[in-house]
Amino acid sequence: MSRRILTLTERCPRVFRLPRDEADFLLAHARPILDIVPAAERGWYHLTARGWVGFFDGPSIRYVLQPKLPWPSFLRLLGLRPSAAPSPEPDGQLLPLLAEMLASRWAEVQRRGLVAGYRETDTQSPFLRGKLRIAEQLRDAASQAFPDYFHVREPIFDLDTPWHRILKAAAHQLLRSGALPAATGPRLNAIIQVLATVADDPPSAEDFTTAWLDPRLTDYREVLEVGRIVLEGFRGASVLYNSSRAAAFLMDLGRVFERYLIRGLQQELAQYPGWEVGSHRAFTLGPTVLRPDIVIRRAGSPWAVLDAKWKKVAAEASDLHQILAYRALTGASRVGLVYPGRSDASAHYFSPDGRIRVSLYRLRIVGRDDQLERSIRRLARRVRNN
Repeated sequence: MSRRILTLTERCPRVFRLPRDEADFLLAHARPILDIVPAAERGWYHLTARGWVGFFDGPSIRYVLQPKLPWPSFLRLLGLRPSAAPSPEPDGQLLPLLAEMLASRWAEVQRRGLVAGYRETDTQSPFLRGKLRIAEQLRDAASQAFPDYFHVREPIFDLDTPWHRILKAAAHQLLRSGALPAATGPRLNAIIQVLATVADDPPSAEDFTTAWLDPRLTDYREVLEVGRIVLEGFRGASVLYNSSRAAAFLMDLGRVFERYLIRGLQQELAQYPGWEVGSHRAFTLGPTVLRPDIVIRRAGSPWAVLDAKWKKVAAEASDLHQILAYRALTGASRVGLVYPGRSDASAHYFSPDGRIRVSLYRLRIVGRDDQLERSIRRLARRVRNN
């Protein structure tokens, strides 16, 4: 079915005429994604995209959500190299960009050589090889005088590994989405054909951890990061449908910014002994579990708590209540709210007795690589020397 496409840019309202079934769908399912306000004229609606990027399908319309940021800046937030990305599609959709990046980076990995995985399997062999499984062998020897086979455990090197499961699953999801240029499909099918012997099981959290920690996978880092982003984007469909499905690909910009902030601070503070940057550690208070975005420790003790906010800098009461609760719960004396922007800035608010200070930081996310690195470095220095 040919779908009408409506393109929305984050926080930029537009007015559209919608069929009744589309309006009902948006009102029932899309409120976390869009602000939907009926216009004065019957059948027309003001639609404003919230902090999400991607697309989702209604009954007959595909809604494409774009970031306000330039695409190179957005890709930097994702932890991807803009120079490695192809030119944006004319309609500015994210998924074709990620699909092309997955295909091109896979080609680089394949050219350098695929990394096979090691595992052991139990089998029977007419020859003694690998490790003899003594218990099974003795059992069979007791039941028959001369067994004509050996119970062995032997090593196998093949492509059925956590990292290849991630990439095969990402390629499958992209192909099922139906949101790609025709030229990209064959390149993704080529990935699946090479990995035909890899299990089709959905990647688990342990698969990602194993892939990230394997020292042999230096050449895989970039393509695995694209694969992770693709799979997380499809899982983001649960915001609309309560389950993952290929008819939606959604990324929470607040979460993207938070991860960018965590990566940057971890990289900057890693050079100082005794400093540690943790994220989403659980703190229990009665029946409630609070998870601050970032807790920075010095010599094992809480030093600062930061919370990432994907919006304009504003000391809203709810944000101040939240960060002060984190301060009391963690024991950190330094607290701050971090907002995105096109330049660096900071401001500080003090309690009436001067004993509590809340810092508001604006972090630059638009500009050249060296400018963004300098912005993160400045924030890390302010937190460390605070």
